[in-house]
Order: sequence, then C-alpha cells, then structure tokens
Amino acid sequence: MTESPPATAASFVETSSPSEQPAEREGDGLPAVEAPDILVVDDDATNLAAIEVALGELGSRLVKADSGRSALRRLLEQDFAVILLDVQMPGMDGFETARLIRQRSRTRHTPIIFVTAYSRDDADILRGYALGAVDFLFKPIVPEVLRAKASVFVELQQRTAEVRRQAELLRQLERREAERKLAIERQRWEAEALREENRRKDEFLALLAHELRNPLSPIVTGLELFRQAGMENPALQRVHASMERQARHLVRLVDDLLDVSRISQGKIELQLERLELSPLLRQAVDSVRPLIEERRHRLVFEEADRDLVVEADAVRLVQVIANLLNNAARYTDPGGEIRLSVARDEDDALVRVADTGRGIAPEMLDRIFDIFVQEREGGKGLGLGLTLVRQLVELHGGGVRAFSQGPGQGSELVVRLPLAEPAAGEGDAAAPGAEEDEEAEAVSVVLVDDEEDIREAMSALLESWGMEVRVAEDGGRGLELIFERPPDVALVDIAMPGVDGYAVARRVRSRMRDGAPRLVALTGFGREEDRRRALDAGFDAHLIKPAAPRDLRRALRRGTTHG
Repeated sequence: MTESPPATAASFVETSSPSEQPAEREGDGLPAVEAPDILVVDDDATNLAAIEVALGELGSRLVKADSGRSALRRLLEQDFAVILLDVQMPGMDGFETARLIRQRSRTRHTPIIFVTAYSRDDADILRGYALGAVDFLFKPIVPEVLRAKASVFVELQQRTAEVRRQAELLRQLERREAERKLAIERQRWEAEALREENRRKDEFLALLAHELRNPLSPIVTGLELFRQAGMENPALQRVHASMERQARHLVRLVDDLLDVSRISQGKIELQLERLELSPLLRQAVDSVRPLIEERRHRLVFEEADRDLVVEADAVRLVQVIANLLNNAARYTDPGGEIRLSVARDEDDALVRVADTGRGIAPEMLDRIFDIFVQEREGGKGLGLGLTLVRQLVELHGGGVRAFSQGPGQGSELVVRLPLAEPAAGEGDAAAPGAEEDEEAEAVSVVLVDDEEDIREAMSALLESWGMEVRVAEDGGRGLELIFERPPDVALVDIAMPGVDGYAVARRVRSRMRDGAPRLVALTGFGREEDRRRALDAGFDAHLIKPAAPRDLRRALRRGTTHG
C-alpha cells in the first residue's frame, strides 16, 4: 500500500475538502445527524488503544493518528467534534500541530484537548490555551473524566448539526410554501386571463356578427322584394333561388360564430312550438341540396308513414338535420349514397342519416361530437357542426349517437327526439295563422337606422306590404318623428352614433305613458345579454339582422307594449 505524501503546513492551510455526507433522514430528504467523529493524535499505540476503550460508549467513531502530519492529513479529509492531541511527539509536537490547525479557517474553532504525561508547567499550559486549547488532561487519564469532557463537544456538534439541519428544513418548507403560493397565484392569474380572453372573444364575435349582419340585411330584404315582384325569366328565377340559398348560408355561418360562445356558456335558447317533422326535414334537404348535387350524391329520403309532431325550435332543428346531411356529403366520395329516414319508435321519433362514405374509427365514435374535433381526414370547417348537433338535440330533450363498422364502411348518425303530447282539442284547433290574424298588422311605421342601404331596402319592403313608413337616420331624428306623430310600431337600430337605440326606447317609455308605439329593436347584436338589455330598456321585441320576412311581420303586429 502506497503511503500518502505527508501534509505540509502550506498544503494544510490552503486546501479544503468537504466532509463525508451522512445518510438522509427518512421523510424529509435531509441528511440525518449522526454522532460526530473524534480525532485522537498520539505516537504511542498503547495510549491510542486506552483512549479508544474509554470513549467507546459515546457512539462516535475514533479516527487515530500517530503524528502531527498524519493528523493534518485527517483534518483535510473531514471535520471532527474534538481533537485529543498529545503534546510530546517526535518531529512535529502537539503545540506546532495545534498552531497549524488554528491557521486554517475551517478548523480554527475545532475544540482541542491537550493530553500530556510529562509537564504540568504553567507556562506550557498557558501556551496550550494561547493556541486555542479548551482543556488539558494529564496521563494517566481517568476514563470517566475523558468521557465526560469529550461528550460535551460531541453533543455540542450534534446539536449544531441538528440546528443547521432544521434551518435547512425550514428553508425548504418556506421555499415550498412560496412555490405553492406562487402556483396558486399563477392559477388565479391564468384563470383570470382565460376569463378575460373569453370575454374579449365573446365581444369580438358579437362585433364581428354585427358587422356581417348589417350588409346582409339589405341583401335579404332586397331578395324578398324581388320574390314578391315576381320574375318570369327562368334563368333569373334560378339565380334568385341560388342567391337566397347563399344568403341563408351566410346568415347561418354568422349565427354559428356566436354559437361557439353560446355553447360554452350554455346560452342557447329555443323558441319551441308544435311542428310536423317531415316538412322540417325537407327544408334541411333543400338547404344542402347544392352540395349534394355538386358531389353527385344520390339522396334517398324515406318519410314516416304518418305525421310525427315534435315540440321544437324550427330553425334549430333544421340546422341539426342540415349539419348531419352536410357532414355526410363532405365525408362521402363523389357518387356515393346518402339516406335520410324518419320513423316512430314508441314515444320518440328517430331521424337517421346514413352514408356510404369513409366511416369512423371505433375510438372516435364518442369523440366526434366534441368541440373542434375533426373525426375524419379531408373534412373542412372548424369541427363545430356535430358539436352543435349534440347540444341542440340535448336541448330538445333528445340524444344523438354515431355508428360505423370502421374506416371505409360508411356511417350512420341517429337523432332521437321525444314526440309531442297530443294537444287538447287538437282536431278543433284553429287553422294556422288564425291566431296571428286576431292582432292587426301595423299600418304606420317609423324606421330608425344609420345605414342608408338598410333604410332604403327595409322601407321599400314595408311599403310593399301596404304600410306607411317614415325613416330617420339617427336616434334624435327618430324621437322627433315618434313624438310628432306616434306610429303603430317603431323599428329602431341599436348601435347608432349619438342617441343609440337604448336611449330612444327609454325616452319613449318615460314620456309616452299612453298611446306609445310598439318598440322593436332591429340589431346586429344577437347575444342573450343583448336581448335582455333591449327588453330592459323598453323594447317589446328584439329582432336580429337580417330579419326573416316572417319574423319581421310577426314583430310588426300590434299588441301590448312593454310595461
């Protein structure tokens, strides 16, 4: 075994090595506090053995050195609770060894107990204390005395190490608590940021829908005027029909933009009425026929043997079936077959849309109705169509499921809707439209809108219905016309510079207690909160641009005004 090179004063003072790391205490991840080691320096092996026996009960490990240089090497390797240092040693004596120990910052404060068998001279004792000794012991050593003195320093280092360990544990706990609070704050901030993002998204969608609806309004109104005027030319009739379909498609796209927000917030509201199912299915077929013809699909429509009546929102239910047909058309290769059927199943109506298209993987059958999920490759759009289907069907009290044997095997989507209860005296009910005839249609109308194209198209349509129409380009002029000669109905835009529609409604309600006109909001803002705000301001009805002629005529019927 090769002996390590002797430690010199220079190498001992300038070199520093970390102590051996004890094992971690279970539970807190920090090193456990163990009994510290004791360094015993004596050139007499008999003395080393005697000290080892005397200190055996302390539980500390004794590290033995037979010279000053050997002791210095040990101190380079580790720390000790106390050093028992013999004074009389050949070569480097105990005093010189102590002087070198005190020169090193790491060992400057390590307790040293001098052990000697020769001198009890006060000068030597004072010299030892001057070198930092904490005590002097004279040989022969009394074991109990040695053990008592050494145990003080062993326990002191143990407690010091425990204090350090507890301090580190406290720092870790404080750091973890700070990290926990930071994580909570980050979650709160992220939730707030998400709410703000959703709010801005809703505002953007509402503004976008408003800006798109304004130009659509005169288009839809103008198409209705052309239809009323009649066209003999077959080519013009086909173009007109195509324009009407595309206008309806654009209106639906705008509505779908808002439905994204409404779905996430549960704000879709239905206008329920008793309806025969087959006519609604035919409307859905008509709305998607251009796509079916474009892709050269064969469409088979199997109606029920008898009329099936449901309590539903006509527009939304047509949207459901149209979305299913549109989905089938997009995922079926050109020349394929699409089959639409409706049948009764006890107290429910089953609407099935089957295709010979690309099919659906088994793992996607339940996911295709999730928002923004494109269930098959090659699809277009945002992945909202089937999400809207599920939400709307569930709002009607029904359900929807998808079936497929796998990719390339086609698919079938089945909508289950509860049938309406038979109406009391249904056979004696008045003919459709009789209830509407009980309320007279408005004769005079004040139209208030800051968009010139909307004013011109709308006034032309109202006049074609035999109404007297006065128009105003802003809220202030609209109030003048209403107060000057109250109309039967005032159609008022909401978003106008200066005096907006809400202000118009409030002023009319505050000034005209008797003989006030029916107030109808005609606006591009179509959220539920927009409708509530309009009604709270004093409007009797809330119409979203572009208003369908049927909805417009219904809103113009004179009835009880708000409040």
